[in-house]
Amino acid sequence: MAKSSRATSTTNKLLLIAIAVGLVAIAMSSYVILNPQVRIVYRNVTTNATALLHGYNISSSLLEPSTSFPDAPVITQNESFGSRLTNINALLNTSELGVINNAPNSYFETAGKMLLNGTLNNTVGAAPKKLPLFMLNGRPTVIYLGSTTCIFCGENRWAMALALSRFGSFSYLFKGYSSLGDGDMPTLYWAPTHYNASSTVFGDFYQSSTVSFLAIEDANPIASGFNLNPLSTIQQRANQTNNTAYIDATSYIIDSNDFTGTPFTVWGAYEVGGADAVIFANNTSKEGTSPLQHMTHEQVLSQLSGFNDQFSWSEYAAADVYIAMVCKTLNNTPSTCTAIPSIVAIEAKLGL
Repeated sequence: MAKSSRATSTTNKLLLIAIAVGLVAIAMSSYVILNPQVRIVYRNVTTNATALLHGYNISSSLLEPSTSFPDAPVITQNESFGSRLTNINALLNTSELGVINNAPNSYFETAGKMLLNGTLNNTVGAAPKKLPLFMLNGRPTVIYLGSTTCIFCGENRWAMALALSRFGSFSYLFKGYSSLGDGDMPTLYWAPTHYNASSTVFGDFYQSSTVSFLAIEDANPIASGFNLNPLSTIQQRANQTNNTAYIDATSYIIDSNDFTGTPFTVWGAYEVGGADAVIFANNTSKEGTSPLQHMTHEQVLSQLSGFNDQFSWSEYAAADVYIAMVCKTLNNTPSTCTAIPSIVAIEAKLGL
């Protein structure tokens, strides 16, 4: 009997605690509604998870990184594929940048329809998770945490840049690669990187009146393999910037308790762990033998501009997945959301 009574007593105590927690939650919700500037903190009490999911509504300046680094100059030597760093940290020229900024909406629409009707050869899609909003300067935020050494980050930045171009534009983008030991994949960088050292670059050259963009790019020597610094190191480096946006964005990622590797992105109200596509060629292939590894940046941009093969269709479709998350966050009010009619159907496909 003693054992049964003790269990009953414990159950009653737990019931009272649950009621109390519920009352506190209601009170906090009312306070948040009346005070939109307050930072919201949620704890998942149903699964005993230790993660704190933070909603933010902050104002902050954004960091604009340097356009070059003396310790990581542009490499002009024409090097062989597999050990190629030719033009790393070089600016895209005006016409190259235009491929991203001025991509026709018709490309996104055609690719979106192909995604919906299953005619893409590559794997494109995501399993987004809804999170409390990170509002920065009155706008929902796209947050990126990646690594210059990561092959999937390298492939993913092409689609990311295309998606972001629908809500704003880039003043600068830079040519880059994943590490020589992880694919040597031609890619875009949001900013130049210290490719010979361990560092984290915060910032980008993106402008938008619709969304804010926070790029956090971890880096290690590119001549080696994939190497990601611990989140604690990245947070320490964010703190050293004394910039509220990047400090809070890094905390937001860590407190989600969902980070398992790069790339990790947040698109408005939706988190995506990993790349939203596997696009290394005109069909899904292992990155170890993919044609993308044997292409120059100019060739990749030419394919995106030509829009006449599975690679380009898949990259635009991967961009559509990200666009759909931002549009859903904003109730499809931006003009982009109606200019690309397939976006609403993609939202439904993703279960947003």
